[in-house]
Amino acid sequence: MRYYISILLFLLGTAISLYAQDRSGRGGRGGFSLANLTSSQKEIPDSLLQADSATLKSKRIVGYRLTPLLGERYIAPMDTNRLNYGNTTLAEANSLAVGYLANVGSPAQTRIFNERKEERDFIFADAYDYYITTPTNAYFYDTKVPYTQISYTTGGASQNKMDRLKGVLTLNFGKKINIGGEIDYIYSRGYYNSNGNKLLSYRLFGSYITDRYELNAYLSNYNFVNYENGGLTNDLYITDPDNLAESQRNIDAKSFPVRYTDTWNRVRGKQYFLTHRYNLGFTKELEETDEEGYPKEVFVPVSSIIHTLDYEDNRRRFTSKSSGIDTCYTNLYGMDASLNDQTSTWRLRNTFALALREGFQDWVKFGLTAFISFEKRKFRLPAQVPGLDYGSYTQEGSNAGIVSLDFPSSEVYDEFTTYIGGELSKRQGSLFTYNVRGELGIAGSDAGELRVTGDMQTKFKLFKKDATIKAEAYIKNITPAFYQRHFHGRYFWWDQSLNNIQRVYAGAKIDLESTRTQLSGGVESIQNYVFFNSQGLPEQSDHNIQVISARIKQDIMYRAFGWENEVAYQLSSDQSRLPLPDISIYSNMYLAFKLAKVLTVQIGANVYYNTAYYAPYYEPATQQFQLQDENSRVKVGNYPLINAYANLHLKQARFFIMAYNLGSKFVSPNYFSLAHYPLDPMVLKMGISVTFNN
Repeated sequence: MRYYISILLFLLGTAISLYAQDRSGRGGRGGFSLANLTSSQKEIPDSLLQADSATLKSKRIVGYRLTPLLGERYIAPMDTNRLNYGNTTLAEANSLAVGYLANVGSPAQTRIFNERKEERDFIFADAYDYYITTPTNAYFYDTKVPYTQISYTTGGASQNKMDRLKGVLTLNFGKKINIGGEIDYIYSRGYYNSNGNKLLSYRLFGSYITDRYELNAYLSNYNFVNYENGGLTNDLYITDPDNLAESQRNIDAKSFPVRYTDTWNRVRGKQYFLTHRYNLGFTKELEETDEEGYPKEVFVPVSSIIHTLDYEDNRRRFTSKSSGIDTCYTNLYGMDASLNDQTSTWRLRNTFALALREGFQDWVKFGLTAFISFEKRKFRLPAQVPGLDYGSYTQEGSNAGIVSLDFPSSEVYDEFTTYIGGELSKRQGSLFTYNVRGELGIAGSDAGELRVTGDMQTKFKLFKKDATIKAEAYIKNITPAFYQRHFHGRYFWWDQSLNNIQRVYAGAKIDLESTRTQLSGGVESIQNYVFFNSQGLPEQSDHNIQVISARIKQDIMYRAFGWENEVAYQLSSDQSRLPLPDISIYSNMYLAFKLAKVLTVQIGANVYYNTAYYAPYYEPATQQFQLQDENSRVKVGNYPLINAYANLHLKQARFFIMAYNLGSKFVSPNYFSLAHYPLDPMVLKMGISVTFNN
């Protein structure tokens, strides 16, 4: 049946396209360029890159991203803001509230629940989500001149210096072809013992865009090394050093005792991504004429044949030279003399789609797409050692077999799933737009998995400026991530069957440009929620959990004075399984002015704050954020992270200098980001970003 439906949809699209071509009666001579996009198109793809407008023809560079699976392009904001440059370099800039291990590039998790994404099957990469390129956050470009941007930030003294170098270079070869590359290198020694990290990632990308054929592709690679210490053994070194023995007071942060040293996590990954489409359509004659007096023509796509290929390869290794690390864990699975956990996985997904495009005639008020995806996954884990007790969390997988690998023996798990789906959307116009998308696993390991998402939006003028109201919702029935079901390591070992997770969400957003106000709120219900308990093992909630959230953002601008404010409220119905801070706050007050008409100066201070709660503990052996031990729980929060800064902008260069965590000098020292993981003490940071586009 699916085969016949696909054939029918394709024939229908082809017939409409041929009919439209016959009506036009013209050959193809027009062109499509990203320079034809409207300036109102923003991060959210309310309007894709299909409209013909002269608004951006004068722009020398346009950056865009792609929608999931189908690869439709939409304009994305680029990093060119003159204000708040220094703040964008902090880990805190990734979320209103985030918990991490002090260093930029260290494992991190947002405290705002509705910002958390679905877990990858390779859950070890989730903690580095802010630093990994994916098909939905990758930038592509269309440039009239070569574009280069280089940024460098640093902070701290030689023993704890934190450096980050980022760069992107891209250029066009004619109007159709763009190629480029980018690199991100982080090297941080950290302020605490065995707290450093080194992250390297790079990407090569390109595009080929014509009326009939569109292609976007990239290959990326990353290699992240994180030194692990398991957190402080005694929080009093931060919170109340006067209660320690005299010999333990006033010691350097590098000397604070930690759980272990000489221990590392290495996470590696590579990705090959390609999405391309062939458009069927016709050329439309415009009333305007070109320089030779001929009527201008534009190509109007009617239907598209789409193919997307996405391949990922990931590896994780947890090693240690510490002789005492075994004493930090209750269980020991394995007979090796030292820690050397290894696992690997790869995934290949092919998606084929047929689309009818919106707006090729006045009566076509929506776009319709149907797709089918085939996904193959393979995982390798260490095999059991005969004679060892692996506990009640182990249930032998029926699809596992013993093979040889880099490590002595391994179990191999194969998974394959077929998905079908569709998308109905109206993105043109402003009075009323909507998008509904569904995906269903019909065969294989994830049969029954379901995702249905939708949103609708209206935009109108209020006090001569845009006002937007948007409602959004989703229903999901998700298979738990593979490594939540299977994990084999020296200190943790489980093979268990988990039920599908059901998630239902409904929310709304209001954006009032006239008053600089943004409001949002929502309710989510989760059945069979999977979390990591205080023993570090995955556990599934036996009852429904609800999360209610509300958020307001209010900016105040008057001449040189600026004041940005954002507050989020969250209510978790089960704080014992899903702990969240009740209130999270961000406030930024500054003065911005120009000197000599060319130098923009911004001087101010910002603060991050969240109410105290039982924040999760980061477990290096699994790289997951787990619940704290009930016998030694500590609250994290109720501490203002204050940063004072000066940002400067001169022509194509931006500079900043910042006193980070200034509050540690005069506020009660309780600057923990996660349980037993403190933030850096007060440190001076600085950076520069230079753009070349001429």
